[in-house]
Amino acid sequence: MNHKSIEELGFFQVLQQIKGMSHAPEGKKVLDALPFLDTQDTLAIRQNQVAAAMKLLSGADRLMLHSFPEIQETLTSLDDPAHGAEGYELLDVARYIRSAEHLYNHVDALQDTDNVVTVLHPLLGDGLPYELVALCEQIEGTLDESGQVRNTHPRISALFRQVETAKSERSRFCAQFIRSNPTAVQTDQEAMRDGRLVIPVRSDRRSQVQGFVSSSSSSGNTVFMEPYTLVEMNNSVMLAQNQILVEIAKILGELNSSVRKLRVHVKTLSTRIGNLDAVFSMALWALETHATATDLQTNRCNLEQARHPLLGNKAVPISITLEEDVRAVVISGPNAGGKTVTIKTVGLFALLNQYCGFIPAKEGSSLPLFDNIFTDIGDEQSIEAELSTFSGHMKQIGYILRNMSKRSLVILDELGSGTDPVEGSAIARSVLEYCLEKAKLTMVTSHHGVLKQFAYAKKEVINASMEFNEHSHMPTFRVIQGLPGESHAIDTARYMKLPEEVISRAEQYLGSEAVQIASIIKDLEEKRKELETQEEQTKKRYYTLQQEVKQLQLKELRVRQKENQLKEEQATELARFMSAKRKELENLVKTVREGELDKAKRKQVKAYVQSLEDRVQSEQALLEQREEELSALEVQEQMEFSEGMEVLCGTAKRLGKILKKQGKNKYLVAIGSMRMTLDGKELQVPKEQQKKVLVSYHSSTPRPKLVLDLRGYTLEEALASLEEQIESCLVHGMSTFSVIHGYGDGILSKGITSYLEHHRAIQGFRFATPEDGGMGKTYVQL
Repeated sequence: MNHKSIEELGFFQVLQQIKGMSHAPEGKKVLDALPFLDTQDTLAIRQNQVAAAMKLLSGADRLMLHSFPEIQETLTSLDDPAHGAEGYELLDVARYIRSAEHLYNHVDALQDTDNVVTVLHPLLGDGLPYELVALCEQIEGTLDESGQVRNTHPRISALFRQVETAKSERSRFCAQFIRSNPTAVQTDQEAMRDGRLVIPVRSDRRSQVQGFVSSSSSSGNTVFMEPYTLVEMNNSVMLAQNQILVEIAKILGELNSSVRKLRVHVKTLSTRIGNLDAVFSMALWALETHATATDLQTNRCNLEQARHPLLGNKAVPISITLEEDVRAVVISGPNAGGKTVTIKTVGLFALLNQYCGFIPAKEGSSLPLFDNIFTDIGDEQSIEAELSTFSGHMKQIGYILRNMSKRSLVILDELGSGTDPVEGSAIARSVLEYCLEKAKLTMVTSHHGVLKQFAYAKKEVINASMEFNEHSHMPTFRVIQGLPGESHAIDTARYMKLPEEVISRAEQYLGSEAVQIASIIKDLEEKRKELETQEEQTKKRYYTLQQEVKQLQLKELRVRQKENQLKEEQATELARFMSAKRKELENLVKTVREGELDKAKRKQVKAYVQSLEDRVQSEQALLEQREEELSALEVQEQMEFSEGMEVLCGTAKRLGKILKKQGKNKYLVAIGSMRMTLDGKELQVPKEQQKKVLVSYHSSTPRPKLVLDLRGYTLEEALASLEEQIESCLVHGMSTFSVIHGYGDGILSKGITSYLEHHRAIQGFRFATPEDGGMGKTYVQL
């Protein structure tokens, strides 16, 4: 790809975003060297690899990548036997292998239902060699977190004990010497000079001590001496410490040798990790930017809701669709309306598509594959090269026209600008015609009317414009295909409050023909907006009809399910009844055969026959009831309840009245003096009122309360009052009431709930609605 075009389109900035997702230095190098692919087969392989990595990095069991330290310099130094790696460098090699092991183990543990491992296998290879795992364990077992040989190493710990023994003997000698020579020593504490213990001796008494003077104090009053015996002890300590250093050097040498023997395996691993990390970096970037895979089965340019990745949240989604026979697009419209951003977005997305197969756009987007992309964007003026703006553009366009091919994408911004408008438009048309013959796709931004007319005359060229809001006098950055755009210079000048006299003169100078063309474009734009509004309304109506069809299908399914459920329940119950009656009949026949047929046996036979008749009658009644319920269900599914309608509520079918609708299929219903919010499924339309037999009676039981307030009661007192309330409700025919128990510490609420759960007269209960007390109040249904 052309380096200048890659830079102008902002690909290098996006590449920095992708490299920022990297976890290994090798991955960054691979990303820098990764080629743009221009064949469908090779791009499909890379796209599938990135998609597989995205699956690994997302979801519930997602892979958490570990960082990989820099080890290439260490491996390079190990190629020379005369050089060796330091402990911290060897530890980085171990950490590198450990991070790779984490990655391989996660992949090995996958249930490869999505072919993730299969797709990534060429990058993973045959797994992590066991020799490298053993090398990692050797290094980690030898070195601590700082890269130093561990003090607990078997070959080091014994030497450390020797050093400690020698130090202890030396300290005991110094303490004994100081006690034995109180008049000669300056202090009762030995001192340390250059790693050796010395005795502080008074200068005027140093002749009393047989030994060497190592140094003196700044005042000269004290000299630091090593008695001859202490000299040997200091030498013993130093020799033991040197032995540790020698042994550490040997251990590090052995580790260097182990790594040197396996450096080919380590280099191979680093190559694989680099390729894998590059794929994972692209996958992380795709997840971060909500990018989707492009459709490689089509060769047309179709960007839906494309968001420029460098603009972040400021990006305005761009949509543009070009059929395969379209060879050029002329984009016009107001200044700062988004023309340049649009063509740069198309060019950048073409690069991203051929780099990783993912772009920040809606799923289903697609782009052709180009062998090269050429751009002329921005100001090419150069003082050193003595080039004007127009000359700079012509130099770049000349280069493009000489090097483009039948598979190239050409992007030209403000073609023909910077010179005389008449000559500039002529050159612009000539360049566009040449690109039509020699390039695959050409995208041009321009204000020249000649190019707009040319686009109308050619089938393979289309006009496109950037939408402009007539009311706010601001661009909307929306691409309108099929219509040329106005520059809206007059509108912009008027919005910027230029004197009206200036505006009027400008309109006169513009000429009647230009004004007429502008008027035609405005009329076309208004008609386009009207058609879009009608299309949107048609889509909404179509969606509404689809939802209604789905609702009707769902209702039909519910009715059928209810019908099948009733049939299954009835069949099961009848099977049980027949089995019981069969046994009863066998016993009855056996009883009749034994002895004479007397009155008692006749009575048993009659009772058996009567039980069968009763069962038949009950089944017929049940069948009628089920048919009524099914019919009610069908009516209920189709019924739209309205305010003021009388309905039957719940399984008890208490008569109520709808007060108002409270959301989707929720209604506030008045049942006597109570108000409850019920679902539409719990409501039925009552049939004609039938004559009822009223039975009056008197009872000494007090009338029940609609609301039973138990706050302040102990649990025992509350349950006794609740039992009286339930008995009173059963006697007086009251099927619902409410209990106020408050929140408190929950003892009263839990006790009442447990009591209601096990009471055989209770059909159901639930907490009140938030506006009626919430969890501090319970509705009870008998």
